[in-house]
Amino acid sequence: MAELRVRNLHAGYSRDIDILRGLDVTAREGLLTTIIGANGVGKSTLLKTIIGQLRPHTGTIRFGETDMVGVKTRDLVRMGIAYVPQKHAIFADMSVQENVEMASWAFRGDRARAAAAIETVFRRASFLRDFRNKRAGLMSGGQQRLMQLELALMSDPELLLIDEPTVGLDPKRAGQIYAHLRRLVTEEKRTVLMVDQNVISGTDVADYIYVLELGANKLEGTKKTFDEEYREAISDWLF
Repeated sequence: MAELRVRNLHAGYSRDIDILRGLDVTAREGLLTTIIGANGVGKSTLLKTIIGQLRPHTGTIRFGETDMVGVKTRDLVRMGIAYVPQKHAIFADMSVQENVEMASWAFRGDRARAAAAIETVFRRASFLRDFRNKRAGLMSGGQQRLMQLELALMSDPELLLIDEPTVGLDPKRAGQIYAHLRRLVTEEKRTVLMVDQNVISGTDVADYIYVLELGANKLEGTKKTFDEEYREAISDWLF
């Protein structure tokens, strides 16, 4: 396993304007790291820079011993990294079976491995069996999000990068998503880095927490530290 280390990161959508301003973040091995902050502070920009959709102006991004600056997004799977975007990345008019088959593209040269990965999805997320031959859009938003997570896991990644995992979901469905993420860390020993606007739930499931302000680090610490020292202040500050 390897940890992700972001150091002194400056990045943005224009060469002359930095959204991220010297950001430092570490996704530690086998832990769930949550990044919180108000809208526009650079949370999603950070993930887009890590996965290669944006090139940093300055700074370093390393996953283990690999320099990720300049890495193509399509190479993430090979590196052991999966990215789950905020928007549901499924084909609503296609069946669940067809969606899962499309997600097995990384194994297109190995039919046996692709078939095994497909069956693993239906074994891990048993509710998908009821929708296997139905349109994916018939599932609830929470079910679609869970399927999206399972599709990301098909490549057996060491690191999961997740953007706003529960946006638009009701509290019950959101709770299921957070519980699933927690299981991935505690039971499967995966490393998770997620950005979240849900201060309470997003930090409740975290092992380590970063708070961003204007594209830079404001606070960081373990969940225990936040529970004892920062939670009330952070809630007041964000809202």
